[in-house]
Amino acid sequence: MKRQLAKDQTRSSVISIVPTEVPRSPWDRLSKITLFASVVALAAAIFGLQLLAVRFSGTVSGVWDRDLLLRLNSSAATDSLYVWEFANNSLFRGGPIFFSILALWFAGDDRERRSRMLTGLIAVCFATVLSVWIQFHFATHIRPLLDPALPLNVADPRWSLDWDRRNSFPSDTSTLFFALATLILIENRLVGLFCFLWIAVIIAAPRVIFGWHYPSDVAGSLVLGPACVLLFYVIPYPRALIDRALIRFRDHMYIVHALLFVFLSDASMLFISLQKLGKDLVRLLG
Repeated sequence: MKRQLAKDQTRSSVISIVPTEVPRSPWDRLSKITLFASVVALAAAIFGLQLLAVRFSGTVSGVWDRDLLLRLNSSAATDSLYVWEFANNSLFRGGPIFFSILALWFAGDDRERRSRMLTGLIAVCFATVLSVWIQFHFATHIRPLLDPALPLNVADPRWSLDWDRRNSFPSDTSTLFFALATLILIENRLVGLFCFLWIAVIIAAPRVIFGWHYPSDVAGSLVLGPACVLLFYVIPYPRALIDRALIRFRDHMYIVHALLFVFLSDASMLFISLQKLGKDLVRLLG
């Protein structure tokens, strides 16, 4: 009896020191090589779309882009302006996206998940800045509502006034929201897929219907935004730095929460305040 009891105690002690396997999400099972290959493929697609827009704007690819734009724009008119205002309402269009981000953030005190999300938000900033930079520095095609050669139904003539950039590839608004949806998709696949569908219908499609962008502009943003988030997800260094910062601020997380709210508030307005601040600094230093 004593010998059996000793065996049971030894067995239980051995089992107790064996580390239990922590459940891993489907995204964690993906190898870094696979993710990196996907990022490279997506990045190549970005420049491929851009090359098509620049080199072959008069061929089948460009004609298809133009014809699809005109077909979708045929449903836009002055009396449908309320549809644009409804789809462009920052609370309505961004509500499900930012609600999902905050819900995931406060779903538990998980430092690893929060460091992933903060890394993704940095990638969102990078993708948005890159999309605007491409619009300024690469002459792909003129924004449809600024092109007098296109027989568009412009719901509001004031839209053609006061533009600081005439190129429209890729859509910076769609890039921002597709990048945010990728961040959500990494944390929760079902909610992320819903956010992608919401962005495609509520944000991306109206920008083509009302002549703000070509379909290829939206396709480029669908590639650029997720590619940047996945790239930052694959590279371990940004997440390691953010993880160290969260450890340092673990007793002052209210500061991190406040900064997150400030960031999401400006992101919901397409970083208008940040853009204006950058332009003012350029003028001041220039």
